[in-house]
Amino acid sequence: MMVRRTLAVLGLLAVAGFAARAQEPAPEPSVTPTIVAAGRSVVRGTTNANVVPATFRAQLITDNRFKKVPPPKDESDRDPRDRTGKIHCLVCEHGLSPVVAVFVRGNVSEVKVTDGLSKLLKGTDTLIPKYRSDKLASFVMFLKLEGGTKVVTVKGADGDEKVAVDLEYPHDEMRDEKATEVRNYATLVAADNVPFGLAADKSGSLTAFAVGDAPVTVILYNRLRMVQRWEFKLEDLTDEKVTEVLAAVEEMIRGKKP
Repeated sequence: MMVRRTLAVLGLLAVAGFAARAQEPAPEPSVTPTIVAAGRSVVRGTTNANVVPATFRAQLITDNRFKKVPPPKDESDRDPRDRTGKIHCLVCEHGLSPVVAVFVRGNVSEVKVTDGLSKLLKGTDTLIPKYRSDKLASFVMFLKLEGGTKVVTVKGADGDEKVAVDLEYPHDEMRDEKATEVRNYATLVAADNVPFGLAADKSGSLTAFAVGDAPVTVILYNRLRMVQRWEFKLEDLTDEKVTEVLAAVEEMIRGKKP
């Protein structure tokens, strides 16, 4: 009997303690802004402000990470991990890995292998095998398709609901030509560790990632936390800026985790 009374008293004290703590105001989050290139800042700390904000599904034009030698005779002989020509989310695939995400607007048909964008992609391609054990990954998305939305029906507890969502494969009369442009550029750069994708020029995912009208936006993230970002004009992506971005990639991996 004494044991039961003792356990009952301890239980009441525990409940009272939890209730008291629940009434205490939550502590203010510790936030330290880190100023980065292009006048942008990424918030570090215990808030959700720096969390990777969305998935990013797009058509992969080239994905040479798993290419076979000799090349496959047909689609059935391709490595199942090769997502060339398919709609795929590389944000989902890479998960908690450190990632270099590059978003490009405008015409790249005249971009040369000696230009800054090409050097950035080649430099990233070189770093990926160097940091293979850290699972460094990258992708580049060319925002060339006319974006749009479609209405889908979502079933819920209170009945069906109509919701507008981004088109994953937006209709664009110039799609094939734009895909060929990206494919030719990917062949020119030969950054086989970096998938090249084709995506809409506007979407909810781009808005979530705060990708604006800059010709080139570079975002570094690790463990699904934003680390650093830049916005460039093509002509401003100089050798010095390329070196700066690549150094930041290595610091992201070798430095403190975000």
